[in-house]
Amino acid sequence: MIPRFFMRAATGLCIALALGTANWAGAEPPLISVRQAIELAQEQLDIRGLTDSVYIESVTLKSPTVMGGPKHWTVLWSRSVPVGKGMIEVGAEVDMQSKVVRLLKKV
Repeated sequence: MIPRFFMRAATGLCIALALGTANWAGAEPPLISVRQAIELAQEQLDIRGLTDSVYIESVTLKSPTVMGGPKHWTVLWSRSVPVGKGMIEVGAEVDMQSKVVRLLKKV
């Protein structure tokens, strides 16, 4: 038979783990919607005149660390766009304050 002390400690640990991982598991909704993220990313393609050759292929909500941290939308283009100096643009990140940052990779 397991002593009550250990049962209570195990129950308390399970509750603490469940509450502690709730934020990591994505319990809180994003501050901006996927629709807003798509509109902001599409605006970047429009401004740069890329809408005839590039479209949004995927959108994913991401959190940069296992312990939480700020969420952001990652938007990937249908094809990479050369930007010079051995770099290509593969998409954009949209943070929860509606700031858009281009995603660049070395080739």
